[in-house]
Amino acid sequence: MQLPVAVPQTVNEQVQHQPSADDGQFVPNFLSPQMLDSGVDFDTHFREFTSFLDGVGLSAEWSPFFGDPDRHEEPIDPGLTQDDNEETSPRQGAPTRAGTPFSSWLPSAPTGNRISNYVSDTDNPRAIDPETRPFKVTEEQRLKLKTSILDHSHLLDPAFCVPSRHALTRYVTSFFGGFHTHMPFIHIPTWQINDHSPELIFGIAAIGAQYCFESRASERLFFAGKALLMERLRRDADSFGVSSVPIPHAVPHNGRRSDAGNDAAVETIRALITLMGFATWEPKASMVQESFALQGILTQVLRNSGLEDVDEPASPTPSDQPSDGNSLWHEWKTWIKQESNRRSKLIGFSFLHTHSIAYNVYPTLRSNEIGLRLPCSTKEWKAPTPALWRIATKEIQEPQLFFREALSLLLKNKNDTAPLLPIPTPLGNYVLLHGLLQRIHIVRDLSLPVTSSSAVLPSEEVEKLERGLRSWTSCWQQAPESTLDPNNENGPIPFTSSSLLSLAYVRIYLHLGPYRQLETRDPQRIANAIAGSPDIERSDGVIAALLYSAHMIGIPVRLGVDRVARSQAFFWSVRHSLSGLDCAVLLSKWLSKLGETLAEHPLSDSEDRILHWVRCIVEEAYTVVDFDQGADTDNPTLLDFRDPSNLCLAVLKIWAHFFKSNTQWPFINIIGVGLEKYREILIHKNIG
Repeated sequence: MQLPVAVPQTVNEQVQHQPSADDGQFVPNFLSPQMLDSGVDFDTHFREFTSFLDGVGLSAEWSPFFGDPDRHEEPIDPGLTQDDNEETSPRQGAPTRAGTPFSSWLPSAPTGNRISNYVSDTDNPRAIDPETRPFKVTEEQRLKLKTSILDHSHLLDPAFCVPSRHALTRYVTSFFGGFHTHMPFIHIPTWQINDHSPELIFGIAAIGAQYCFESRASERLFFAGKALLMERLRRDADSFGVSSVPIPHAVPHNGRRSDAGNDAAVETIRALITLMGFATWEPKASMVQESFALQGILTQVLRNSGLEDVDEPASPTPSDQPSDGNSLWHEWKTWIKQESNRRSKLIGFSFLHTHSIAYNVYPTLRSNEIGLRLPCSTKEWKAPTPALWRIATKEIQEPQLFFREALSLLLKNKNDTAPLLPIPTPLGNYVLLHGLLQRIHIVRDLSLPVTSSSAVLPSEEVEKLERGLRSWTSCWQQAPESTLDPNNENGPIPFTSSSLLSLAYVRIYLHLGPYRQLETRDPQRIANAIAGSPDIERSDGVIAALLYSAHMIGIPVRLGVDRVARSQAFFWSVRHSLSGLDCAVLLSKWLSKLGETLAEHPLSDSEDRILHWVRCIVEEAYTVVDFDQGADTDNPTLLDFRDPSNLCLAVLKIWAHFFKSNTQWPFINIIGVGLEKYREILIHKNIG
């Protein structure tokens, strides 16, 4: 059933203050009456971006549409200043918020125990009982885990011991409350720790320990899990088609596997995702190399496990005939295995591509190899009982599209309407966006001149990519489960996707991949590499990328830079930081170019609006953020934000502070120091 996109309370309030518009006239919900009367000609990029903001429930208080761009005060629409007691019509279930410029769309801070997001207290009265919560590890379960690795104890560090049941409970809970919310491939309602291999459990525990800030324990668990995994791969090499030494081009598995063989392969995929997920973001350069080795193995196992759904039905259709509890339970368990396997493979593909984004590695698994259906709805996936699953499944009118088919439709679409039916779920949209990002990478690589390290994409390819991104955005807006509030039951995936959408627009116009050197873990080398990256030219084409880049820096400033960096790991993932880095560099380079060329080439209307928006964001950040003392103190002229060159430095300062304040992954701190050193290079260059 198609549901309307939810509109936040404050947006509804603003609509009540707007004059009526003729049918067919584009009037974004958040425009003030003054702007509607001003005769401003809204160009295509701003029209699309305001539709994006409105569709996902974002406030536009920092939008360039508010008031005169030369104003130094932040204009506030009268609709935002209503008294809290005034009657409004907020969407059902939405929390009532004060009508301030910074409260219209902000995600709620996570409250209490996030386990309640996964288990229905309504259907299981004992779910709130701490003795029955799904992630609690008993001493009996710990002993079973310990016994299962006795035969392989010679492979492990002599000092390694299985963590206590309390530590395991802490680690497993943290994994599912943090890492897994962004990549849900394990069926939580039926999770039982002893149903899974030791290497997967140790991979989960390694990531969970990192979320608990227990670095030494996390590293020990990683190496234990890796040792067990390599032994399993060596022992079962014939089944998996791999060896412990990666084979560059494995031959995909032909024919159907036995159920046992397929289950073992998928369990290995899950273990590889967790182990690679840990190693990829560790601060040690040696751990990054571990992630590269695991990347090759994961690619092989995925190929050999089968990446086609053609031999399986889209989803078991529950019979309308009455059935006993046992048959319904069996039906549910069969579906869980099928959907879990599909999700594990799709998330394996998406994480391989995340690794490619981070380290500028040519994609090891291409989109055209993925013949799987897109994931099911969140309601089906999270149903805690067979009866509720049956109800959720009966609401589905048609199966999800295949990944390849959906990606092709996005790229072929000639208008801005959503071309996909049914509309993909949040996780499906997330995986599709990786497909679009991968196309940008491959097309740019193929377009690269032999004599240059930078390349301008062919105009026809840029047009196709931007059409695909607009089509993707339309699908994302129409998905009933898409919302930017990570405190809702559907989790932070739509929020994460918004950051990758920004990255996609930026990567069309900025070829930063070879110029980051994040794998070195050396801030000075990262800074020097970014300093050598290509400049950004002023053009109408780059406007969309600039809009999304400004939006990216606006998010942490609105939410509170230090609050997000230090306490909101649930919804602010590493993928946000990778996107933020590219957005920071693009926006700063454009501002620097403005400072150099403004005298000869006046601002266009679009540039004027973006400049005003960025200035508002920077001024807000500088008002409240406790920055480290530095060159700004010695040179107060850097605080004159009327100069685009100073805004360039300010944008880098905000992002650097944000990354350096991250408490979850030290890797992000390294990015922050690298940006800080890059900023210092620019300051010295300007002085010189």
